[in-house]
Amino acid sequence: MSPEMYTIVAVAIALAGLIMNGQRAMNASLADLRRELNELRNEFHWDITNLSGRVARLEGLVEGLRDSIAGKAA
Repeated sequence: MSPEMYTIVAVAIALAGLIMNGQRAMNASLADLRRELNELRNEFHWDITNLSGRVARLEGLVEGLRDSIAGKAA
C-alpha cells in the first residue's frame, strides 16, 4: 500500500472516532433533556389537577350563590 492509502485509512479511523464520540455526547444530552421533560410534565399534570379542584370548588360556590339569589332550596 502506498503512503497516501495509509493516510486515508488513518484519517477515516480518526473521523470515525470523532463521530462516535459526538454521538455518545449527543445521546447523553438527549437523555438529560428527556428526564427534564418528564419532570416538567409531572409538575404540569400536578398543577392542572390542583387547578381543576379549585375550579370545581368555585363552580360549587357560584351555583350555591345563584340558588340563594334565585330563592331555590338546596
